[in-house]
Amino acid sequence: MSIAPPAPPPQPAAPPPPAQEPPNQALIRALEAAKAKRTHEAIGICKDVLTAFPGRPGALGLLGGILGQVGQTEEAIALLEQAVAQKPDVANWRLSLCTLYRSRNRLDEALRHGLEAVRCSKPGSSASHVEVALTYLVRGQRDLAIKYFREGIGQEPEAAAPHMGLGELLLSEGEFQPGWLEYAWRNKLEQARGMLPKMVAAPWNGMRMPGGRILVIADQGFGDAIQFARYLPMVKARVGHVILGWGLEIVGLFSGHPSVDEYFTNWSDAPAHDAYVLLSSLPQIFQTEVDTVPKSVPYVHASEERSLLWEARLSQILPRGSLRVGLVWSGRPTHPNNARRSIRLDTLAPLLEHADVDFVTLQKPFPQEDRAFAARFPNLHDVSVDLNSFGDTAAIIENIDLVIAVDTAVAHLAGAMGRETYVLIPKPADWRWLLDREDSIWYPTLRLFRQDEPGVWAKPVAALSKALEARKAKPSNRAAPSAARTSQ
Repeated sequence: MSIAPPAPPPQPAAPPPPAQEPPNQALIRALEAAKAKRTHEAIGICKDVLTAFPGRPGALGLLGGILGQVGQTEEAIALLEQAVAQKPDVANWRLSLCTLYRSRNRLDEALRHGLEAVRCSKPGSSASHVEVALTYLVRGQRDLAIKYFREGIGQEPEAAAPHMGLGELLLSEGEFQPGWLEYAWRNKLEQARGMLPKMVAAPWNGMRMPGGRILVIADQGFGDAIQFARYLPMVKARVGHVILGWGLEIVGLFSGHPSVDEYFTNWSDAPAHDAYVLLSSLPQIFQTEVDTVPKSVPYVHASEERSLLWEARLSQILPRGSLRVGLVWSGRPTHPNNARRSIRLDTLAPLLEHADVDFVTLQKPFPQEDRAFAARFPNLHDVSVDLNSFGDTAAIIENIDLVIAVDTAVAHLAGAMGRETYVLIPKPADWRWLLDREDSIWYPTLRLFRQDEPGVWAKPVAALSKALEARKAKPSNRAAPSAARTSQ
Protein backbone atom coordinates (compact mmCIF):
# COMPACT_ATOMS: atom_id res chain seq x y z
CA MET A 1 0.00 0.00 0.00
CA SER A 2 1.51 3.28 -1.17
CA ILE A 3 1.59 6.26 1.04
CA ALA A 4 0.30 9.52 -0.44
CA PRO A 5 2.76 12.46 -0.26
CA PRO A 6 1.93 15.16 2.22
CA ALA A 7 -0.27 17.94 0.93
CA PRO A 8 1.65 21.16 0.04
CA PRO A 9 1.31 23.98 2.52
CA PRO A 10 -1.33 26.54 1.60
CA GLN A 11 0.04 29.41 -0.51
CA PRO A 12 -0.62 33.00 0.59
CA ALA A 13 -3.22 34.74 -1.46
CA ALA A 14 -1.85 36.97 -4.26
CA PRO A 15 -1.91 40.65 -3.32
CA PRO A 16 -4.65 42.62 -5.00
CA PRO A 17 -3.57 44.68 -7.99
CA PRO A 18 -2.56 48.23 -7.03
CA ALA A 19 -5.35 50.69 -7.21
CA GLN A 20 -5.08 52.78 -10.36
CA GLU A 21 -4.21 56.42 -9.64
CA PRO A 22 -7.14 58.66 -10.45
CA PRO A 23 -6.37 60.59 -13.65
CA ASN A 24 -6.98 63.97 -12.06
CA GLN A 25 -4.42 63.18 -9.36
CA ALA A 26 -1.90 62.12 -12.00
CA LEU A 27 -2.44 65.33 -13.93
CA ILE A 28 -1.85 67.35 -10.76
CA ARG A 29 1.51 65.59 -10.46
CA ALA A 30 2.24 66.34 -14.12
CA LEU A 31 1.44 70.01 -13.62
CA GLU A 32 3.69 70.20 -10.56
CA ALA A 33 6.50 68.52 -12.50
CA ALA A 34 6.06 70.97 -15.36
CA LYS A 35 6.20 73.95 -13.00
CA ALA A 36 9.41 72.52 -11.50
CA LYS A 37 10.92 72.27 -15.02
CA ARG A 38 10.87 68.45 -14.92
CA THR A 39 9.52 68.46 -18.44
CA HIS A 40 10.19 64.82 -19.38
CA GLU A 41 8.49 63.62 -16.22
CA ALA A 42 5.45 65.80 -16.90
CA ILE A 43 5.19 64.58 -20.49
CA GLY A 44 5.50 60.96 -19.37
CA ILE A 45 2.69 61.29 -16.82
CA CYS A 46 0.37 62.88 -19.40
CA LYS A 47 1.09 60.11 -21.90
CA ASP A 48 0.44 57.46 -19.25
CA VAL A 49 -2.93 59.03 -18.52
CA LEU A 50 -3.80 59.09 -22.21
CA THR A 51 -2.82 55.43 -22.52
CA ALA A 52 -5.18 54.50 -19.69
CA PHE A 53 -7.87 57.04 -20.62
CA PRO A 54 -7.62 57.78 -24.36
CA GLY A 55 -8.86 61.19 -25.43
CA ARG A 56 -9.14 62.58 -21.91
CA PRO A 57 -9.33 66.38 -22.49
CA GLY A 58 -7.39 67.39 -19.37
CA ALA A 59 -4.42 65.25 -20.38
CA LEU A 60 -4.62 66.44 -24.00
CA GLY A 61 -4.69 70.09 -22.96
CA LEU A 62 -1.88 69.82 -20.42
CA LEU A 63 0.36 67.78 -22.72
CA GLY A 64 -0.30 70.21 -25.56
CA GLY A 65 0.61 73.16 -23.37
CA ILE A 66 3.86 71.52 -22.24
CA LEU A 67 4.90 70.49 -25.75
CA GLY A 68 4.20 74.02 -26.97
CA GLN A 69 6.58 75.41 -24.37
CA VAL A 70 9.41 73.12 -25.53
CA GLY A 71 8.98 73.96 -29.21
CA GLN A 72 6.97 70.98 -30.47
CA THR A 73 4.46 73.36 -31.94
CA GLU A 74 2.54 71.27 -34.46
CA GLU A 75 2.02 68.35 -32.11
CA ALA A 76 0.98 70.78 -29.38
CA ILE A 77 -1.59 72.44 -31.63
CA ALA A 78 -3.11 69.07 -32.60
CA LEU A 79 -3.49 68.02 -28.96
CA LEU A 80 -4.94 71.34 -27.85
CA GLU A 81 -7.44 71.37 -30.71
CA GLN A 82 -8.64 67.94 -29.59
CA ALA A 83 -8.99 69.24 -26.05
CA VAL A 84 -11.02 72.35 -26.92
CA ALA A 85 -13.24 70.32 -29.23
CA GLN A 86 -14.43 68.50 -26.11
CA LYS A 87 -14.25 71.38 -23.61
CA PRO A 88 -14.41 74.68 -25.52
CA ASP A 89 -14.51 76.99 -22.50
CA VAL A 90 -11.07 76.35 -20.98
CA ALA A 91 -9.32 79.70 -21.32
CA ASN A 92 -5.77 78.38 -20.83
CA TRP A 93 -6.04 76.00 -23.75
CA ARG A 94 -7.41 78.72 -25.99
CA LEU A 95 -4.62 80.98 -24.78
CA SER A 96 -1.96 78.43 -25.69
CA LEU A 97 -3.47 77.95 -29.14
CA CYS A 98 -3.46 81.71 -29.71
CA THR A 99 0.24 81.88 -28.85
CA LEU A 100 1.19 78.81 -30.92
CA TYR A 101 -0.77 79.82 -34.01
CA ARG A 102 0.74 83.31 -33.83
CA SER A 103 4.24 81.80 -33.71
CA ARG A 104 3.40 80.14 -37.03
CA ASN A 105 1.91 83.36 -38.44
CA ARG A 106 -1.49 81.66 -38.69
CA LEU A 107 -3.06 84.85 -37.47
CA ASP A 108 -6.76 84.25 -38.17
CA GLU A 109 -6.68 81.07 -36.09
CA ALA A 110 -4.64 82.79 -33.40
CA LEU A 111 -7.15 85.62 -33.15
CA ARG A 112 -10.14 83.27 -33.05
CA HIS A 113 -8.74 81.34 -30.11
CA GLY A 114 -7.50 84.49 -28.40
CA LEU A 115 -10.92 86.13 -28.47
CA GLU A 116 -12.46 82.91 -27.16
CA ALA A 117 -9.88 82.95 -24.35
CA VAL A 118 -10.96 86.49 -23.43
CA ARG A 119 -14.58 85.34 -23.37
CA CYS A 120 -13.79 82.36 -21.14
CA SER A 121 -11.35 84.07 -18.77
CA LYS A 122 -12.31 84.88 -15.23
CA PRO A 123 -12.59 88.57 -14.32
CA GLY A 124 -9.34 89.98 -13.01
CA SER A 125 -7.08 88.15 -15.48
CA SER A 126 -5.12 90.00 -18.15
CA ALA A 127 -3.28 87.15 -19.91
CA SER A 128 -5.86 86.60 -22.66
CA HIS A 129 -6.10 90.32 -23.39
CA VAL A 130 -2.32 90.47 -23.79
CA GLU A 131 -2.29 87.57 -26.27
CA VAL A 132 -5.07 89.14 -28.32
CA ALA A 133 -3.24 92.48 -28.28
CA LEU A 134 -0.03 90.84 -29.48
CA THR A 135 -1.94 89.08 -32.25
CA TYR A 136 -3.52 92.33 -33.43
CA LEU A 137 -0.06 93.88 -33.33
CA VAL A 138 1.35 91.24 -35.69
CA ARG A 139 -1.66 91.77 -37.95
CA GLY A 140 -0.83 95.49 -38.09
CA GLN A 141 -4.02 96.51 -36.27
CA ARG A 142 -2.30 98.73 -33.75
CA ASP A 143 -5.41 100.55 -32.52
CA LEU A 144 -6.98 97.24 -31.52
CA ALA A 145 -3.72 96.15 -29.91
CA ILE A 146 -3.77 99.31 -27.76
CA LYS A 147 -7.42 98.64 -26.88
CA TYR A 148 -6.70 95.14 -25.58
CA PHE A 149 -3.52 96.14 -23.74
CA ARG A 150 -5.53 98.82 -21.96
CA GLU A 151 -8.38 96.43 -21.20
CA GLY A 152 -5.82 94.01 -19.80
CA ILE A 153 -4.52 96.74 -17.48
CA GLY A 154 -8.10 97.43 -16.45
CA GLN A 155 -8.64 93.77 -15.61
CA GLU A 156 -5.35 93.40 -13.71
CA PRO A 157 -3.80 96.81 -12.93
CA GLU A 158 -0.69 95.36 -11.25
CA ALA A 159 0.13 92.87 -14.03
CA ALA A 160 3.36 93.84 -15.76
CA ALA A 161 2.76 92.24 -19.17
CA PRO A 162 -0.01 94.54 -20.48
CA HIS A 163 1.83 97.61 -19.22
CA MET A 164 5.04 96.45 -20.91
CA GLY A 165 3.24 95.61 -24.16
CA LEU A 166 1.57 99.02 -24.23
CA GLY A 167 4.87 100.72 -23.44
CA GLU A 168 6.73 99.09 -26.31
CA LEU A 169 3.89 99.88 -28.70
CA LEU A 170 3.90 103.56 -27.68
CA LEU A 171 7.68 103.79 -27.99
CA SER A 172 7.53 102.29 -31.48
CA GLU A 173 5.13 105.09 -32.44
CA GLY A 174 7.43 107.78 -31.04
CA GLU A 175 5.19 108.44 -28.02
CA PHE A 176 8.26 108.40 -25.81
CA GLN A 177 7.11 109.99 -22.55
CA PRO A 178 4.06 107.77 -21.93
CA GLY A 179 6.03 104.93 -23.48
CA TRP A 180 8.87 105.20 -20.95
CA LEU A 181 6.36 105.19 -18.09
CA GLU A 182 4.85 101.90 -19.22
CA TYR A 183 8.23 100.46 -20.28
CA ALA A 184 9.37 100.73 -16.66
CA TRP A 185 7.09 97.77 -15.88
CA ARG A 186 9.66 95.50 -17.60
CA ASN A 187 11.35 95.05 -14.23
CA LYS A 188 8.21 93.43 -12.80
CA LEU A 189 7.85 90.80 -15.52
CA GLU A 190 8.01 87.20 -14.38
CA GLN A 191 11.31 86.62 -16.20
CA ALA A 192 12.86 89.64 -14.45
CA ARG A 193 12.29 88.29 -10.95
CA GLY A 194 15.46 87.37 -9.15
CA MET A 195 17.68 89.10 -11.69
CA LEU A 196 18.84 91.68 -9.15
CA PRO A 197 19.78 91.15 -5.52
CA LYS A 198 18.02 93.13 -2.81
CA MET A 199 19.21 96.70 -3.27
CA VAL A 200 19.87 98.68 -0.10
CA ALA A 201 20.65 102.03 -1.74
CA ALA A 202 17.98 104.36 -3.11
CA PRO A 203 17.17 104.31 -6.84
CA TRP A 204 18.57 107.33 -8.65
CA ASN A 205 16.06 109.86 -9.94
CA GLY A 206 18.50 111.98 -11.97
CA MET A 207 19.43 114.37 -9.17
CA ARG A 208 22.89 115.93 -9.04
CA MET A 209 25.30 114.19 -6.64
CA PRO A 210 28.73 115.79 -7.23
CA GLY A 211 30.33 113.94 -4.32
CA GLY A 212 28.22 110.80 -4.59
CA ARG A 213 28.77 107.27 -5.85
CA ILE A 214 26.26 105.70 -8.23
CA LEU A 215 25.95 102.08 -9.30
CA VAL A 216 24.82 101.72 -12.94
CA ILE A 217 23.49 98.23 -13.66
CA ALA A 218 23.32 96.71 -17.15
CA ASP A 219 19.98 95.04 -16.52
CA GLN A 220 18.93 93.73 -19.93
CA GLY A 221 20.53 92.07 -22.95
CA PHE A 222 23.84 92.93 -24.56
CA GLY A 223 22.20 94.99 -27.30
CA ASP A 224 20.32 97.09 -24.75
CA ALA A 225 23.52 97.62 -22.74
CA ILE A 226 25.35 98.88 -25.82
CA GLN A 227 22.42 101.06 -26.89
CA PHE A 228 21.96 102.77 -23.53
CA ALA A 229 25.68 103.14 -22.74
CA ARG A 230 25.45 106.40 -24.69
CA TYR A 231 23.94 107.93 -21.53
CA LEU A 232 27.00 107.30 -19.35
CA PRO A 233 28.54 110.76 -19.98
CA MET A 234 25.22 112.32 -18.91
CA VAL A 235 25.28 110.33 -15.67
CA LYS A 236 28.90 111.33 -15.05
CA ALA A 237 27.98 115.00 -15.53
CA ARG A 238 25.63 114.75 -12.54
CA VAL A 239 27.31 112.23 -10.22
CA GLY A 240 30.92 112.33 -9.06
CA HIS A 241 31.79 108.62 -9.11
CA VAL A 242 30.26 106.11 -11.56
CA ILE A 243 30.44 102.36 -10.91
CA LEU A 244 29.33 100.03 -13.69
CA GLY A 245 28.01 96.46 -13.38
CA TRP A 246 28.64 94.51 -16.63
CA GLY A 247 28.72 90.94 -17.87
CA LEU A 248 32.11 89.42 -18.71
CA GLU A 249 31.25 89.23 -22.42
CA ILE A 250 30.94 93.01 -22.73
CA VAL A 251 33.15 94.51 -20.03
CA GLY A 252 36.11 94.96 -22.38
CA LEU A 253 34.14 97.44 -24.49
CA PHE A 254 33.61 99.88 -21.63
CA SER A 255 36.17 99.14 -18.91
CA GLY A 256 38.23 102.15 -20.01
CA HIS A 257 35.31 104.49 -20.64
CA PRO A 258 36.13 108.04 -19.44
CA SER A 259 32.74 108.31 -17.71
CA VAL A 260 33.28 105.11 -15.69
CA ASP A 261 35.41 105.17 -12.54
CA GLU A 262 34.96 101.54 -11.49
CA TYR A 263 33.36 98.39 -12.84
CA PHE A 264 32.60 94.89 -11.59
CA THR A 265 31.23 91.66 -13.02
CA ASN A 266 30.08 89.78 -9.88
CA TRP A 267 27.52 91.01 -7.38
CA SER A 268 29.76 89.97 -4.51
CA ASP A 269 32.32 92.51 -5.76
CA ALA A 270 29.93 95.46 -5.96
CA PRO A 271 31.60 98.51 -4.32
CA ALA A 272 29.86 100.76 -1.84
CA HIS A 273 27.48 103.25 -3.46
CA ASP A 274 24.95 105.92 -2.51
CA ALA A 275 22.38 105.26 -5.25
CA TYR A 276 21.76 102.86 -8.11
CA VAL A 277 20.14 103.07 -11.51
CA LEU A 278 19.27 100.55 -14.20
CA LEU A 279 20.95 101.35 -17.48
CA SER A 280 17.69 100.89 -19.37
CA SER A 281 15.99 103.46 -17.11
CA LEU A 282 18.28 106.27 -18.26
CA PRO A 283 16.23 107.27 -21.33
CA GLN A 284 13.25 107.92 -19.06
CA ILE A 285 15.32 109.74 -16.43
CA PHE A 286 16.75 112.06 -19.08
CA GLN A 287 13.27 112.47 -20.66
CA THR A 288 14.43 111.32 -24.08
CA GLU A 289 12.32 112.25 -27.07
CA VAL A 290 12.73 111.11 -30.67
CA ASP A 291 14.65 114.27 -31.51
CA THR A 292 16.78 114.34 -28.32
CA VAL A 293 18.38 110.89 -28.50
CA PRO A 294 22.11 111.31 -27.68
CA LYS A 295 23.86 110.70 -31.00
CA SER A 296 27.52 111.21 -30.27
CA VAL A 297 28.62 108.21 -32.33
CA PRO A 298 31.03 106.45 -32.23
CA TYR A 299 31.10 105.87 -28.50
CA VAL A 300 32.52 102.33 -28.66
CA HIS A 301 35.98 101.42 -30.01
CA ALA A 302 37.95 98.22 -30.33
CA SER A 303 41.18 98.00 -28.40
CA GLU A 304 44.26 98.80 -30.48
CA GLU A 305 45.89 95.51 -29.58
CA ARG A 306 42.96 93.37 -30.69
CA SER A 307 42.35 95.48 -33.77
CA LEU A 308 45.95 94.94 -34.93
CA LEU A 309 45.74 91.20 -34.26
CA TRP A 310 42.56 90.85 -36.29
CA GLU A 311 43.90 93.09 -39.04
CA ALA A 312 46.76 90.64 -39.47
CA ARG A 313 44.48 87.59 -39.23
CA LEU A 314 41.99 88.90 -41.79
CA SER A 315 44.77 89.87 -44.16
CA GLN A 316 45.82 86.22 -44.18
CA ILE A 317 42.41 84.71 -44.80
CA LEU A 318 41.03 87.52 -47.00
CA PRO A 319 43.92 88.35 -49.32
CA ARG A 320 41.92 89.41 -52.36
CA GLY A 321 41.27 93.00 -51.34
CA SER A 322 37.56 92.60 -52.06
CA LEU A 323 34.70 94.02 -50.03
CA ARG A 324 34.71 92.60 -46.49
CA VAL A 325 31.30 92.04 -44.93
CA GLY A 326 30.53 90.77 -41.43
CA LEU A 327 27.47 88.53 -41.25
CA VAL A 328 25.05 87.67 -38.42
CA TRP A 329 21.84 85.77 -39.11
CA SER A 330 20.72 84.34 -35.79
CA GLY A 331 20.29 85.72 -32.29
CA ARG A 332 20.32 84.29 -28.78
CA PRO A 333 17.90 81.32 -28.73
CA THR A 334 16.48 82.28 -25.33
CA HIS A 335 15.43 85.75 -26.53
CA PRO A 336 11.60 85.97 -26.48
CA ASN A 337 11.48 87.32 -30.03
CA ASN A 338 14.23 85.14 -31.48
CA ALA A 339 11.96 83.11 -33.74
CA ARG A 340 10.85 86.27 -35.55
CA ARG A 341 14.19 88.03 -35.81
CA SER A 342 16.46 85.07 -36.67
CA ILE A 343 16.72 83.29 -40.01
CA ARG A 344 18.41 80.24 -41.50
CA LEU A 345 21.59 80.91 -43.41
CA ASP A 346 20.12 79.59 -46.66
CA THR A 347 17.67 82.52 -46.58
CA LEU A 348 20.70 84.73 -47.29
CA ALA A 349 21.72 82.79 -50.41
CA PRO A 350 21.17 85.87 -52.64
CA LEU A 351 23.86 87.66 -50.61
CA LEU A 352 26.35 84.80 -50.48
CA GLU A 353 26.10 84.44 -54.25
CA HIS A 354 28.04 87.71 -54.54
CA ALA A 355 31.21 85.73 -55.14
CA ASP A 356 33.36 88.89 -55.25
CA VAL A 357 32.47 89.69 -51.61
CA ASP A 358 34.24 88.10 -48.64
CA PHE A 359 31.86 87.34 -45.78
CA VAL A 360 33.17 86.96 -42.23
CA THR A 361 30.91 85.26 -39.70
CA LEU A 362 30.27 87.38 -36.65
CA GLN A 363 27.80 84.70 -35.61
CA LYS A 364 28.43 83.13 -32.19
CA PRO A 365 27.78 80.27 -31.93
CA PHE A 366 27.64 79.09 -35.53
CA PRO A 367 24.36 77.11 -35.80
CA GLN A 368 25.12 73.47 -36.51
CA GLU A 369 22.15 73.17 -38.86
CA ASP A 370 23.67 75.83 -41.14
CA ARG A 371 27.11 74.27 -41.58
CA ALA A 372 26.30 72.06 -44.57
CA PHE A 373 24.88 75.01 -46.48
CA ALA A 374 27.78 77.27 -45.48
CA ALA A 375 30.27 74.77 -46.92
CA ARG A 376 28.97 75.57 -50.41
CA PHE A 377 30.39 79.10 -50.30
CA PRO A 378 34.18 79.52 -50.28
CA ASN A 379 33.70 83.26 -49.77
CA LEU A 380 32.10 82.63 -46.32
CA HIS A 381 34.82 82.56 -43.67
CA ASP A 382 33.95 81.16 -40.24
CA VAL A 383 35.96 82.71 -37.39
CA SER A 384 33.33 82.04 -34.72
CA VAL A 385 35.60 79.75 -32.70
CA ASP A 386 37.90 82.72 -32.02
CA LEU A 387 35.17 85.15 -30.95
CA ASN A 388 35.76 85.08 -27.21
CA SER A 389 33.95 88.31 -26.36
CA PHE A 390 32.45 91.42 -27.91
CA GLY A 391 35.99 92.81 -27.82
CA ASP A 392 36.93 90.40 -30.62
CA THR A 393 33.76 91.21 -32.52
CA ALA A 394 34.51 94.93 -32.29
CA ALA A 395 38.08 94.37 -33.51
CA ILE A 396 36.81 92.52 -36.59
CA ILE A 397 34.26 95.26 -37.27
CA GLU A 398 37.11 97.79 -37.24
CA ASN A 399 38.74 95.82 -40.06
CA ILE A 400 35.83 95.22 -42.42
CA ASP A 401 33.75 97.45 -44.67
CA LEU A 402 30.17 96.59 -43.81
CA VAL A 403 28.10 94.62 -41.29
CA ILE A 404 24.93 92.77 -42.30
CA ALA A 405 22.90 91.49 -39.35
CA VAL A 406 19.50 90.57 -38.07
CA ASP A 407 18.28 92.50 -35.03
CA THR A 408 20.93 91.36 -32.53
CA ALA A 409 23.56 92.88 -30.25
CA VAL A 410 26.08 92.91 -33.10
CA ALA A 411 23.91 95.41 -34.98
CA HIS A 412 23.98 97.65 -31.89
CA LEU A 413 27.73 97.22 -31.55
CA ALA A 414 28.40 98.15 -35.17
CA GLY A 415 26.08 101.15 -34.86
CA ALA A 416 27.73 102.31 -31.64
CA MET A 417 31.10 102.08 -33.43
CA GLY A 418 29.75 104.27 -36.23
CA ARG A 419 30.26 101.52 -38.81
CA GLU A 420 28.12 101.07 -41.91
CA THR A 421 25.50 98.43 -41.13
CA TYR A 422 22.51 96.88 -42.91
CA VAL A 423 19.92 95.38 -40.54
CA LEU A 424 17.13 92.94 -41.43
CA ILE A 425 14.06 93.90 -39.40
CA PRO A 426 11.07 91.58 -38.77
CA LYS A 427 7.43 92.61 -38.70
CA PRO A 428 6.38 93.69 -36.17
CA ALA A 429 9.70 95.30 -35.35
CA ASP A 430 11.24 95.88 -31.96
CA TRP A 431 10.13 99.24 -30.57
CA ARG A 432 13.54 100.92 -30.99
CA TRP A 433 13.35 100.84 -34.79
CA LEU A 434 10.04 102.81 -34.78
CA LEU A 435 7.67 102.41 -37.73
CA ASP A 436 8.37 102.28 -41.46
CA ARG A 437 11.75 104.06 -41.25
CA GLU A 438 14.80 102.97 -43.22
CA ASP A 439 17.11 104.83 -40.83
CA SER A 440 17.66 104.66 -37.07
CA ILE A 441 17.30 107.48 -34.57
CA TRP A 442 19.84 105.66 -32.37
CA TYR A 443 22.58 104.90 -34.90
CA PRO A 444 23.16 107.22 -37.89
CA THR A 445 25.13 104.59 -39.85
CA LEU A 446 22.39 101.94 -39.84
CA ARG A 447 20.13 101.18 -42.78
CA LEU A 448 17.01 99.10 -42.10
CA PHE A 449 15.52 96.49 -44.43
CA ARG A 450 12.02 95.63 -43.19
CA GLN A 451 9.63 92.77 -43.75
CA ASP A 452 6.36 93.67 -45.43
CA GLU A 453 4.74 90.48 -44.18
CA PRO A 454 5.44 88.63 -40.91
CA GLY A 455 7.79 85.71 -41.42
CA VAL A 456 8.55 86.47 -45.09
CA TRP A 457 12.14 87.52 -45.73
CA ALA A 458 12.36 87.30 -49.52
CA LYS A 459 11.66 90.99 -50.23
CA PRO A 460 14.01 92.59 -47.65
CA VAL A 461 16.78 90.11 -48.53
CA ALA A 462 16.38 90.97 -52.23
CA ALA A 463 16.51 94.69 -51.43
CA LEU A 464 19.59 94.17 -49.29
CA SER A 465 21.28 92.16 -52.06
CA LYS A 466 20.65 95.03 -54.44
CA ALA A 467 22.12 97.48 -51.93
CA LEU A 468 25.15 95.24 -51.53
CA GLU A 469 25.70 95.28 -55.29
CA ALA A 470 25.70 99.09 -55.23
CA ARG A 471 27.98 99.14 -52.19
CA LYS A 472 30.68 97.17 -54.04
CA ALA A 473 31.30 100.13 -56.29
CA LYS A 474 32.24 102.38 -53.38
CA PRO A 475 35.68 102.57 -51.76
CA SER A 476 36.53 100.74 -48.56
CA ASN A 477 35.74 102.58 -45.33
CA ARG A 478 37.47 100.20 -42.94
CA ALA A 479 39.47 101.84 -40.17
CA ALA A 480 43.24 101.99 -40.44
CA PRO A 481 44.91 100.12 -37.57
CA SER A 482 46.40 103.34 -36.24
CA ALA A 483 42.87 104.75 -35.87
CA ALA A 484 41.80 102.03 -33.44
CA ARG A 485 41.71 103.25 -29.86
CA THR A 486 42.14 101.50 -26.58
CA SER A 487 39.28 103.35 -24.88
CA GLN A 488 36.91 106.24 -25.18
